[in-house]
Amino acid sequence: MPHDFRIEINRDADRAVIHVAGEIDLSTRDLLGAAATRSFDVARTVVVDLAQATFLDSAGLSALIRARNEAERLGCELQIRSATDSVARVLEVTGLLHWLTASEA
Repeated sequence: MPHDFRIEINRDADRAVIHVAGEIDLSTRDLLGAAATRSFDVARTVVVDLAQATFLDSAGLSALIRARNEAERLGCELQIRSATDSVARVLEVTGLLHWLTASEA
């Protein structure tokens, strides 16, 4: 795992929150995808908290899109929240901001 990248998953009765810190790119996208897959096994709603994400590239976008599609296939919900300004900008420019983000709750 890249030294500046961390994932922590917190679970409660029906929701899992994946806290991501560092860069989401080609070297870390599979770690994010695996965390989402594990979370869908135990929770109907999975929230990806990007408050500490510092970078998001096309590989990271792909991981988020695949996770969202997997959630829909399984009848689950994937939400993105608290994206940093730079990450939110990437989501906005690609047209994925509203598709992937959840209201702050």
